[in-house]
Amino acid sequence: MDLNKDGRTVVIVTHDPEIAKFADRIILVKDGTIQYN
Repeated sequence: MDLNKDGRTVVIVTHDPEIAKFADRIILVKDGTIQYN
């Protein structure tokens, strides 16, 4: 199943870098400010 091709978005919020490895895009937020996009 390719959710991106279906026009779907899944947002996962995690503190675990092992889970983040599965993401196509990572946005790092520190102290309420976007540090990396």
